[in-house]
Amino acid sequence: MNLETPSKIRTLQRKLYRKAKDEPEYRFYLLYDKIYREDILAHAYELAKANKGAPGVDGQNFEGIEAQGREKWLMELRNELRTKKYKPQPVRRVMIPKPGGGERPLGIPSIRDRVVQTAAKLVLEPVFEADLEPCAYGYRPKRSAQDAIRKVHQLLCAGYTEVVDVDLSKYFDTIPYCQLIHSVARRIVDRDVLHLVKMWLKAPVEERDEKGNRRMTGGRKSSCGTPQGGVASPLLANLYLNRFLKYWRIAGRGNAFQAEVVNYADDFVILSRRHAAGDDALGADLEREEDQASGRSAGEF
Repeated sequence: MNLETPSKIRTLQRKLYRKAKDEPEYRFYLLYDKIYREDILAHAYELAKANKGAPGVDGQNFEGIEAQGREKWLMELRNELRTKKYKPQPVRRVMIPKPGGGERPLGIPSIRDRVVQTAAKLVLEPVFEADLEPCAYGYRPKRSAQDAIRKVHQLLCAGYTEVVDVDLSKYFDTIPYCQLIHSVARRIVDRDVLHLVKMWLKAPVEERDEKGNRRMTGGRKSSCGTPQGGVASPLLANLYLNRFLKYWRIAGRGNAFQAEVVNYADDFVILSRRHAAGDDALGADLEREEDQASGRSAGEF
């Protein structure tokens, strides 16, 4: 199956990226109708299908959708979005083992929600991609963990041999909604798109114990976290962490410490030339700066 982005969608993405890149202060206000465009939803479906994945809370799988009729299923989903009757279903949470021991939670949206999130990603990613710092490598088009490793190796060879290794504990689970929405709204003022993002963030989480008993958490009262496993989560996580990366550059911290940052998802390293020694002064200063960055409104960036 050819999953190359269709030319009409690619043209739209290029226009959005170019507009965002050329006009850093521009805010997009008419994007929602692009998300339920017939060709975008159809491509989003194929991308979601190619990624496979387990069913969500409704138990629906791709085989069942194909049996009932893919075109009919997509038309119904499109009508829900067009008439603004679409509501995301709860996210099914499972625990998966971590390589170093322990477990981490994985949120599995239903297929219909994965398709809509993928469609939104196709439209929104070019806008946000124009603003992401070049030192970020995770979950970005034409970038990979290998690219981040190569950059680190390049810096080490150039004399940046003092390293501060940062692992943000439970990053996806603790992203505050208020600041995250501000980060989205810095570029997107389409109320329907913002409402869509808020609904995903506020979707309840379904958990089941060993006996199969159901427990619901999250929902409207939740104030932080974007579940790992959702299609939109990596994009939103990148957008929020970009606040710190942009602050690091604008505040001139790289020049002050003769240091470079290399970021991948919720991990990053700071490589410095003889400025990370002593009593972890760089790490302490980093913590203060990250607090300051988190406390600023998105408009200040």
